[in-house]
Amino acid sequence: MSMVARTNPGPAEDDITDTDDGDTRISAGAFWPDIVLRELRLAIRLPGRVTTSRLLHTATGAVAHVTRELEAWQQEQQAAGHQTLADVPAPVINGESVNLWHWRNAVYTATRALILERYRDADTTDKGDRRADALDIQTSDLWRDVSWAISDILRRPRIFAELC
Repeated sequence: MSMVARTNPGPAEDDITDTDDGDTRISAGAFWPDIVLRELRLAIRLPGRVTTSRLLHTATGAVAHVTRELEAWQQEQQAAGHQTLADVPAPVINGESVNLWHWRNAVYTATRALILERYRDADTTDKGDRRADALDIQTSDLWRDVSWAISDILRRPRIFAELC
């Protein structure tokens, strides 16, 4: 038995979501790249039961959160002459600034966390309670990942502490 691997693996050209978000995107100003809902939906494996309008609403909240966290840094970068996130000096991976990946990762992950927080079923059975507990852990992990992505853009150490 043999395996043939492509030399340049990449995303499938025919990746499709089960919901057509069209070209719906979120713009946070000239500095930040647009968030394309179709790409977000694919990245976080979000099924069509979350409608485009709900996804747009939730992702807008995620963009607002991430841009607020990075507001002072953005102003520093623009004062240094960098007009877009892609202009800020950073390592390049797969042909683009790693900061672009961290930006999308922060927004996508925050969107996923917000969806898990907002769209839970109101099931109070034992089974529902166990599922809610599992979602709490997943949501905490997602917010940690948001924090790490923001820290990576800021080039600060990744720190996430939870007080119990």
